[in-house]
Amino acid sequence: MSLERSACWMLSGLVLAGVVGCGSSSKESPSDAGTALQDGSLGASDARLGGEGGEAGFGSDAAGGEAGPPSTPTVSSWLGTNVDADLPYADVTYLMTGFNTAAAQLDANGYPVAGASGTSSTDLGFQLPSGTYDISYVGTGTLAVSGIGSLVGSWQTVAGEQRAQVKITGTPGNFGQFLTLTVTNTGAQTVTGIHLYLPGIDYDATVPFNPQFVATLTPFRAMRFMGWMDTNDSKLADWSDRPASSHFGASPYGVPYEFIAELINETGKDGWINVPELATSSFITEFATFMATNLDFTRIAAARQAAGFTTPCQLIVENSNETWNTGFTAYATFLAAANANASRYTGTYSGTYGPSWMSGDADLMRVGQYEADRLVTIGQAFTQAFQAVGHADAVAPVLSGWALGAVYGDVGLSFIQANYGAPKNYVTYVALAPYFDTADDTTTGSLATLFPALQANITSMDAVFQDFEKLATQYGVTIAGYEGGQSLTGTTNEPIKHLAQFDIRMYQTYGQYLTFWKQHFTTSLFMHFTLAGTPGEPENIYQYGFWGSLPGVAEDLSTCGKSLPTLAGTETVASVMQYCPKYQALADHVPQ
Repeated sequence: MSLERSACWMLSGLVLAGVVGCGSSSKESPSDAGTALQDGSLGASDARLGGEGGEAGFGSDAAGGEAGPPSTPTVSSWLGTNVDADLPYADVTYLMTGFNTAAAQLDANGYPVAGASGTSSTDLGFQLPSGTYDISYVGTGTLAVSGIGSLVGSWQTVAGEQRAQVKITGTPGNFGQFLTLTVTNTGAQTVTGIHLYLPGIDYDATVPFNPQFVATLTPFRAMRFMGWMDTNDSKLADWSDRPASSHFGASPYGVPYEFIAELINETGKDGWINVPELATSSFITEFATFMATNLDFTRIAAARQAAGFTTPCQLIVENSNETWNTGFTAYATFLAAANANASRYTGTYSGTYGPSWMSGDADLMRVGQYEADRLVTIGQAFTQAFQAVGHADAVAPVLSGWALGAVYGDVGLSFIQANYGAPKNYVTYVALAPYFDTADDTTTGSLATLFPALQANITSMDAVFQDFEKLATQYGVTIAGYEGGQSLTGTTNEPIKHLAQFDIRMYQTYGQYLTFWKQHFTTSLFMHFTLAGTPGEPENIYQYGFWGSLPGVAEDLSTCGKSLPTLAGTETVASVMQYCPKYQALADHVPQ
């Protein structure tokens, strides 16, 4: 994930023959690999997880609760997505900031204790749709709503909680419009268990996700949670500090891990998780045990059968993210650790892959060696935990690669080979992020010149792709794309770049891009970045990129990919935001 993408998220707040179950193989099958050889269960009050899941169909005969797999799979065998999106939760409180109450007067779940009061105020006007939201809480204190929200009627006591409705007025295109919740407690009064549900979602909802969000995931084989886990620059080290679903508001450490497990359970899709750079050995062990015990392999198998999955179920495990990227703290963290044991992490590279500026950077090579060493430890911890529940083969460790050259992947693989043995016994994937862009802004002044420049950039990746093919064959591992897609950014010609996201030529360019990937790596796993944007963001935020395959999860999936326009470049963005050529191009690779 580039610095531009990181800045964007900070600014926006943000089988066919039978059941393919988890644990049948940790590797891609030869036909999938192409040129490569081949503590914490939830209680009922914790976000109300459980119940029945399932995906909404995307232009297909999704089986849902039917007995057998669909005649045609509803999921791609090789395309996945990073899951970042504007409205993933049924409960809006998971988007909110914590209460401004002094820390000593907050309970373990972030609510003011008895007799204490506090306010949570969050800039959400640009993100939330207008409508009537159900709100509830438990306790005898007072909960008031203000800002873009106002209480409708009076509180009613139902099923042991206080219930009412809130009218919210969205303010798309504008930051600075806050939703405010104020808790007032006197004496022994408390307010806990606050929920604020999106329009159309009932008080007693058992699934924590926005159904529209889940529907958008339908075509994808796998889900990467790097953004959800706030992986870049993470300060999370101790397991006790991990985000929890019972805690009010958004955590600085990302989405509750219960939600990650539940989304995998509900959809049956492969999960791709990232271990924080500062995570202690105890954290890694606890995290592995948590995932092994919170994944429901029976539900996963049923969901996979219903969607017609043809690949083995995997939990892909990555050591932080883009460890080569000096713009993220993982690089400095890992370099310091490597320098503390210079005799083990020598920074010497004796292979033949380029580019030379990369192989000649001893610090970078040390980071690559340390990352690989730590990945082995992480992979062993997860394999042991999953072995205890009979699914050791579901664990698929992934080594970070750099799309500018195969040397960074090679220095890690050669370190593993020298210190542990055959890398294929420790690493399933080497992953890269082959984004495409224009060489500069001389071609971005019109749509007529922009798209040929994008297409030329795609074909320019041929030589480095060939090197990654050789790397895969050499070590018996599989190449994957951890991120990818178009990566237009910058203020120069920004309106043209924005319009390009809705043009039929973007659909065609994605078709070329995905075909080019398959020519080199056949149906090796490719994860698009990312699922959906936030359509209410002010226009100036788009200088940091147009990362969603969809403008937002509320798009009409039955129509947004149809009758795609060829734009002149003079249209307003608002007039074409109903189109989704990127998403349609990805969805059209079902079941390919």
